[in-house]
Amino acid sequence: MPGSRIVIIDDGRLNRECLAAQLRVHGVEAGEAWDLPSLFSQVDAGAPDVILLNVGTADSATLLHLSGDIDPKTKVVVYGLAMDRESEIVAAAEAGVSGLHLQSESFADLLEMVRTAGNGQALCSPEVSAILMKRVYAFAAQSNPDSSTDSLTARENEILELLDQGLTNQQIANRLSVTLHTVKNHVHSVLKKLGVGSRSEAVTVFRTAKYTN
Repeated sequence: MPGSRIVIIDDGRLNRECLAAQLRVHGVEAGEAWDLPSLFSQVDAGAPDVILLNVGTADSATLLHLSGDIDPKTKVVVYGLAMDRESEIVAAAEAGVSGLHLQSESFADLLEMVRTAGNGQALCSPEVSAILMKRVYAFAAQSNPDSSTDSLTARENEILELLDQGLTNQQIANRLSVTLHTVKNHVHSVLKKLGVGSRSEAVTVFRTAKYTN
């Protein structure tokens, strides 16, 4: 990381200058930008290794798009993200950024993301990963419309919920006061209707339905 060139895009002057100062302490050459003209000015001096973009900066969507097109070797880390603004997190991930830094995370976390990005890898917190996984689940459900719990009967939905709780077929039979054979038939029907081949896949579909409903 020492010797790397980083450009910070942030239209909050105090934030930008403080972040640049901290990065310089770690041996980084830190350039500053706050809009498109200032970004172009920084890029004219050479493509940076990493661009740090504050998602709250005016016209950040355009800045994000342009930052990703500067140079194949230039990586982008977005900071200032909030957990309650999932659309911004998803949009940044879809743009191919290498780091997603939450407002609740520290400067040390940001440094680690910069190091990771500089090594050609991506990094985000478990909280951000959960949001992105939810997006993947929703996309999978849309791509495979057969994988929906809407076609299940009330009893089959009940059994699927118990499968999600980790109960075995025998435990489900005991809970519902039915025979083991009846439970097996219901489970088979659930798998067939959902178009999946295992209980674990059925549970994934069930959880996806809960996320997207």
